[in-house]
Formats: sequence, C-alpha cells, structure tokens
Amino acid sequence: MICTHWRRMRHTALLVAALVGASAAPSLAQSLAGVARPPAAQSQGTSKGLIWKVERDGKLGWLVGSMHLLTPDFYPLPASMEQAFAKSDVLMEEIDLNEASNPQLAASIVSKAMNPPGTTLSSQISKETSAVVSTWLAKNGVSLDSLQVLKPWMVSITIQTLALQRMGFDPALGIDKHFQDAATKAGKRLQPLETALEQISFLDGLSPKTQDLMLRESVQSADSEQTQIKSIAAAWRAGDVPAMERLALSDMKDAPEVYDMLLVSRNRRWVPKVEACMQANRSCFVVVGAAHLVGPDGLVTLLQQRGYSIVQQ
Repeated sequence: MICTHWRRMRHTALLVAALVGASAAPSLAQSLAGVARPPAAQSQGTSKGLIWKVERDGKLGWLVGSMHLLTPDFYPLPASMEQAFAKSDVLMEEIDLNEASNPQLAASIVSKAMNPPGTTLSSQISKETSAVVSTWLAKNGVSLDSLQVLKPWMVSITIQTLALQRMGFDPALGIDKHFQDAATKAGKRLQPLETALEQISFLDGLSPKTQDLMLRESVQSADSEQTQIKSIAAAWRAGDVPAMERLALSDMKDAPEVYDMLLVSRNRRWVPKVEACMQANRSCFVVVGAAHLVGPDGLVTLLQQRGYSIVQQ
C-alpha cells in the first residue's frame, strides 16, 4: 500500500517547489542548504509564457503564472508580460519576498521548519524512508545528521531545490522575484495574498504520513526530474495551458491532502482578494504559481464563474 501511494505521489515535491508555492519554500531551502547560484546562460529567444487579461465592469487586470525557480535563458520575459506590468499600478503576489529581510519574521519562518528540542528527523519518518534518504545524501556528500534538525517537509523541499539548482533553476530567477524587484524599482505598490509564515504553515500542517511519503518521493525522484521539469518549463514557455494543467495537476490530484491544502483552499481564499484589488485600482497585476491558474480549481476558472472575461494573451 505504501509503495502504491508513493508512486501516485510522483513529482509532488517537485511541483510544490516549482509551481505551487509556497513561494517562500524554495528560497528558504536554498538558504538552509547554502546553494550557490548557477552561471548565466544564453537566451533561447522569445517565449509566450502564461498570462491572461481579466476584465469586468470596466476594470482591468492580468493573471500571470509564475515558476518560482527559472533558468537565465527565460529572460527577457515575454513582451506581453512586461507591457501589461508597465500598465499596472498594483502588483499582487503570493507573498512579499522581502519578508526574509526582517530578522524577527525570518526567525519565525525558519523555526517552523525546525524540529522542536528532543525531536529528530529520523524519529518522524519510517525506517524505509530513512534508509532511502541516508543513501541519497551519502551519494551527494551530505550527512543525515546535518538534517536531523529539519522537519520532513522541509527536507523534501530542500532536496528538490538542490536537484533543481543542479539543473540550473534558481529561486533568484523566479518570475515572482523578477516582478517584485521591478515593482520596487518602479514604485508600484505590492499587495501580498498571504504571508510567508502562513505559506510555511500550510506545508507544516501536512500530516506525518504525507510528509513521510513526500520526502521519500523527493529523494527517489531527485536524480530523474530533469525530463519533468524541462517539460513544465517548455509548457510555460509555449503558453501551453493544457500541457501545464496535465503536468502540474495530474500527480498532485493523486495526493489529495497536498492538492486541497496547498492549491484548492488557497485559490478560494485568494479570489475575493483578487476581486477587491481589481475593483479598488486602475489595474492589478497578479503573479502566482502557474499551478494556481490552470484546471477546474484554478483562479482563471474561479474568476470566470464570477463573471469575469478572461482571455489568454
């Protein structure tokens, strides 16, 4: 039963790190692991990306699907995104990525990822998962002892972030980071949908069984994710919504707790906030993980159901 469930959770940790959010998690994992930024690469040319124009009652906005980690060759971003951003007066993102610069907030976020005194990683995971993790870490020159202070979900995201970094994907190049930096430079107002601490709390709230399975899956798939992440990146570059939905949601739906807690429930909480932003401002530019926009539970569908005209650009 455990093996079957694990196979149904394939790629879940990868998707959480790259597409779903919490967008705070990859940066936290990078910080804890001390991962270096990859070298720059040459641009492969123009891409379409995932962007929708949203209108209702004379109000205008945009929805942009973010990858929380990207490679240098995705820049410059599509002209449609940059032009829409230039027209907007408010940037709405999952979180304010600068929260980590506040020492007290940063300490609270990190503490969520740490085990309480007297508790270790090994005491919270199965023997099978512990063996799998120890083997992978030994191959990669990392001691299990160095991660005993971290909770299973954090070790899972850390391992996936390490794997993505080795493929050239970097949180510093995420689309959300790009637009927050641009908004700061342009003097645009940033309106977060939630806090980094709230995001980390969603992951921290996953059941022990789910955390154990996610950790085992992240280790088992860490060395073979290249095809999956390249397919996801190609779908984003092409603006291929059906492919993104298939790649981003099929595995997550087989992990109902993760799908409901990290995607569905958050999307439903975000809808009234997006609506309020659009009604109160001339134009609202919304950037969230790409998985939050596609599929029957995505923001595009939820806003269409509320009478918004939404057209992919």
